[in-house]
Amino acid sequence: MSIAEATNDRLAEWANPSWWKLFVLVPWMLGVVLSAHGCLKYRAVADRQQRTEGIVTAHQAENHNRYGYTFFVDSHRYTGWDSPRKVEPEIGQSISIYYDPRDPAENSMSDYSQKSLDSFGPVPLLLFGIGGVTLLVYWRRRLSAEAASGQRA
Repeated sequence: MSIAEATNDRLAEWANPSWWKLFVLVPWMLGVVLSAHGCLKYRAVADRQQRTEGIVTAHQAENHNRYGYTFFVDSHRYTGWDSPRKVEPEIGQSISIYYDPRDPAENSMSDYSQKSLDSFGPVPLLLFGIGGVTLLVYWRRRLSAEAASGQRA
């Protein structure tokens, strides 16, 4: 089979695409659900987050450039790992740590309202893609149906 024949076969498949073609959108829909869940989770923490000072104790450049830090809440020592958003700290430097007062083990070098926005970031693009592919399938099926009804007349 030549490349031209293979291309024509693929285009013919899209002359009247099956609704099953929308199954390819499942990973995108899963991405919307997981991103929205992360956004809502971080939003809930952002509403009650507290800030304290911590000390940078380690740096793992090879592991997503993350930094280890230690901080204290109510005389309990907590540790965490995170990648800085803007300025990279030095080991031994004092930094701001944001944490969930219900569970200080949930902590970050970044404000949770920013983390919430970051989680929501891909949602509009994913929804636009899902809608676009759905409209493409609908439009192609409609053209195919109109062509079939025009041939019968």
